[in-house]
Amino acid sequence: MNKSNKLLEELNPEQISAVTHYKGPILVLSGAGSGKTRVITHRAAYLIDHFGIPPSDILGLTFTNKAADEMNERLENLLPRQLVDRSPWLGTFHALGAQLLRDLIEVLDKGYDRYFTIYDQADQKKAIKEIMVDLDISTEEFQPGVIASFINDAKNDLIGPDEFRSKKAGEIDDYTLGVVSRVYNSYQEKLEEWNGLDFGDLIRLPTALLEKDLKTVKKWRERFEFLLVDEYQDTNHAQYVLASQLAAPKNNICVVGDDDQAIFSWRGADVSNLLEFEEDYPNAKVVHLSRNYRSKKPILRAANAIIKNNKLRKQKKMKPERGEGRSITVYNASDEDDEANFLIRQIKELRKKGVKLGEIAILYRVNPLSRGIEKKLVKRNIPYEIVRGTRFYERREVKDVLAYLRVVCNPHDDLHLLRIINVPRRGIGSKTEEAIRRLARSQGASVWDVLTNEEKPSELSSRQKSRLENFKELIEDMRERRGEGGLVDFVKQVISETGYFSFLEKEYDPESAEDRRNNVRELIGQIKETKDETLDLEEFLENVALESDVDNYENQRNKVSLLTLHSAKGLEFGYVFMVAMEDGLLPHKRSLEEQRMEEERRLCYVGLTRAKNRVFLTYTDSRFLYGQRFSHLPSRFLEEIPDEEKIYVKKESGAVTSKGDGSRVNNAGGESWKDFLE
Repeated sequence: MNKSNKLLEELNPEQISAVTHYKGPILVLSGAGSGKTRVITHRAAYLIDHFGIPPSDILGLTFTNKAADEMNERLENLLPRQLVDRSPWLGTFHALGAQLLRDLIEVLDKGYDRYFTIYDQADQKKAIKEIMVDLDISTEEFQPGVIASFINDAKNDLIGPDEFRSKKAGEIDDYTLGVVSRVYNSYQEKLEEWNGLDFGDLIRLPTALLEKDLKTVKKWRERFEFLLVDEYQDTNHAQYVLASQLAAPKNNICVVGDDDQAIFSWRGADVSNLLEFEEDYPNAKVVHLSRNYRSKKPILRAANAIIKNNKLRKQKKMKPERGEGRSITVYNASDEDDEANFLIRQIKELRKKGVKLGEIAILYRVNPLSRGIEKKLVKRNIPYEIVRGTRFYERREVKDVLAYLRVVCNPHDDLHLLRIINVPRRGIGSKTEEAIRRLARSQGASVWDVLTNEEKPSELSSRQKSRLENFKELIEDMRERRGEGGLVDFVKQVISETGYFSFLEKEYDPESAEDRRNNVRELIGQIKETKDETLDLEEFLENVALESDVDNYENQRNKVSLLTLHSAKGLEFGYVFMVAMEDGLLPHKRSLEEQRMEEERRLCYVGLTRAKNRVFLTYTDSRFLYGQRFSHLPSRFLEEIPDEEKIYVKKESGAVTSKGDGSRVNNAGGESWKDFLE
């Protein structure tokens, strides 16, 4: 039997229609829990097995390493064994941009080379802060993070520093426009000097390269015959342009997405890319995946009732494939402490019924809402995992080691070089550092250029110059030996030769020092886990830079998950608690105008559709947040859930006050929350 026929056995008719489509554009509208990952991976496998398309001719793009890894793993299980090693290129937009730039960046003739450093958000903010100080711009009047947002938005719109002022005139007040323009120009100049790229450059620069009429560029532009794009509603303008460039001229592009789950406009995502796909490709085939295999019927009916109130969407309704279940539980708490106690009670009751903690998630709109809940979980000895906070790669000791590795690859990276020039302490103080920075600026050069030049700042003593020379020789020695042996051994050598563990022992108390050493050991362990003997230093650093919090998330059986609604996208849980369902929090107070309100409604829809079995919604009469006590009205989204799909539990007597038909019952003698759970 042809394997391609087996690929279709477990698919529904709509999924089969999407999988078996051959050439030409296709839009797959994939609702929550409808099996979109299955469609993407089966389509890639079907193109290979049935139509005989070489795996190397297929490109799949998504947004997180976690999603890309899942697709690769599924595809390996679908393809014949002899094709696994030649599977399609499936990865993130940023990983693709980085790979393209490793091959072609020197074509830009801007001083970059293929050993560029990728700056994460923390690096970018630090660089911008330093530039603002150099430009004598107040970092109190203009927060570096706000300036970074302006720059990132511009790059997402493919607006470079030279055209920023003209293209943004009228959108930003003249004073702010001038400040951001100055910082953007200086920042981009520094990136070129440092051979560094931020996330925006990983998409912006490839789009510029693909416009060039060069043989090497043309080869890249025509490299892929078929393009698959996941979560198309989350693409920004630059990603939209990049996908269009790679799809042309054959336009064998398949995009999968759901406009009802478009929740990232704040980072540049433009849902109109999906809504207007048929205008871009008039002959596009459209397939609706409307069967939901995740949620019980009351959950899906409630989600459908909420999202239908949005106007900026394609009209559709998800159809539940699972059976009936419990109504949506709504709890009106007196305050945040009562709300947290309610969560604890429900979690304990669920545990009695055999529900594992890993099946439970607590979702909220903004991070500060988790604090009171965390305290209660700790007090009641309920293990939990919070999907936020300091990423592993942002811990100081890990960033120190990574800084050494980045400088070994790219010594012109001033940001990371200056981070480790006196770590561990080697007698190079702030005055010495400022002197070499000043000389580098005056020469339009990098700090490394200054270190390798015989001319050193005249104000430095011979001892200071000797210390700088020793540091330079240390880096040069590492650079000479980076290709010797495996990557794990090299990283161990870096740690040993810098004396980093001894430094930790001197800087911290024994327990803290050991924790930090263990984090460094974990970094080495992660390299070992790749089991890729060919992994080189540049590739490893690229993977680190492009990793997100969600990439590291693993649903643990023995821990409750706490995460924001944005972070929950793409995940699923048996039981979901959505807290702080209050106007001003969900929907957020910044989103009162209609278009922003629609995204808040989508966020509520995403939260509900993470649940498989039950949903609990809570709101309070008053809440202490941001240093003061607020009184909010219940979220307007609660009113959009039909009465027959929800059941209210009130605090005073622990009684049910609504039986799901909208009618109220007497609190006295009502059904207790314990009875209600049975």
